[in-house]
Amino acid sequence: MKLLRSLLFIVLALLVISALAAPGIIGPKVEEIWKQQLGRLQGGSSTGYERSWFGAETNTEVALQEGSTQLRTEIHHGPVLFTSRGPRLGVVYTETRLKLEQLDPRMRTQLESIYGPVQTSPLVLETLVTADNRVLNTLRLDPFNNSGAFGELEFEGGEVSVFTDYTGKVLNGAVDLGSLRQFRDGIEVLFTEPLKGEFEFTPGQGGKAELRLSLLRGESESGPIQLRDITLNLTLEQLAAQSLKVVSDLQLPTVESATPITSARQQMTLPKIEVADLGHYLRVLLPAVERDWAREMSRPLRLQQQLAVQSQNGPVLVDADIDWRGMRQVSRQRGGSAINQWLKPLVGNMTLSASEQALLQSPLVAQAMLLRDYGLLVEDNGELQMYLKVNRGQLEVNGEQLPADLFLMALTGRF
Repeated sequence: MKLLRSLLFIVLALLVISALAAPGIIGPKVEEIWKQQLGRLQGGSSTGYERSWFGAETNTEVALQEGSTQLRTEIHHGPVLFTSRGPRLGVVYTETRLKLEQLDPRMRTQLESIYGPVQTSPLVLETLVTADNRVLNTLRLDPFNNSGAFGELEFEGGEVSVFTDYTGKVLNGAVDLGSLRQFRDGIEVLFTEPLKGEFEFTPGQGGKAELRLSLLRGESESGPIQLRDITLNLTLEQLAAQSLKVVSDLQLPTVESATPITSARQQMTLPKIEVADLGHYLRVLLPAVERDWAREMSRPLRLQQQLAVQSQNGPVLVDADIDWRGMRQVSRQRGGSAINQWLKPLVGNMTLSASEQALLQSPLVAQAMLLRDYGLLVEDNGELQMYLKVNRGQLEVNGEQLPADLFLMALTGRF
């Protein structure tokens, strides 16, 4: 027994010595790897690296399109790591936060428009490197309750987790965002159940993602609306020359509202889009009080879309294939309307096919009746159809050329 106790004591002593000595060995290697990885980050530069026995601290300046910002990272060396979720065995654990005092004023304004006045970073990136070279990155979003231009917003917080190996060859992860509520004048106008999803991505090839939302409840111009069991499936393929192919499938299987609509499905394909242009149009999806649409839609965009709406009065189908060449500079030529200038860089077509009852008992009834009276909506066995074709300023409606200004007047009832 004495021998066993002695061996146990020796083993424990070795473990303690190893735990105390390991950071001194791991620390320099972590610093080397950190600086190596930072060198791969476009627009990133280290402004200091202070290493101690059990950890380190470093600042990183990142140049973004909206302005530059600084990040503060606390680095903890293994083998025993004290993470936000408790003790773990691993090589390194880091926590990265925004340095608010160094944050670009424009970015701070955007951040505080969501979170309100902030004293600490509401975004925290945690990174854990385990002994088997697995890397877990978790972006934590703090909850908030803030009043602003969009009324009062409440968010329960959430996190996005990304798993990979050290080389970053394969990425997969999960999304878990809490409920969101929006109030105006004390009345709830938007509520969502937690958003959940999974994704995987292989650099150089592509990936896929699925997002699920069990309930979205809100107020529309037609009255209250509830959407249940919403799913969004995305696939992404990396093409040559920093371009991507993106395919999305949005399904709304259950729609409860004051309108006759019972379900909807939208499938959209971006056959080829530059990464910078995709990022630009994703930012356009974010809510904004005011937008300059002429500026926002100046970049090239090609998309193919199929929209199928089911209602109690019949289906509505819209197919569109649009190739918008972009308008880098607004034309200053005298004469010619704005809509004609917009049509010049546009090539595409759109087909509308709808049950007559579905259109005539919808909020679009006024426009539908006008277009039918003008002969732009063709009736065929209880179905209304319209085929549009645009080719660099030339507009055809149901095979007949029509000045774009006249078509716009017909849509707005000023024909």
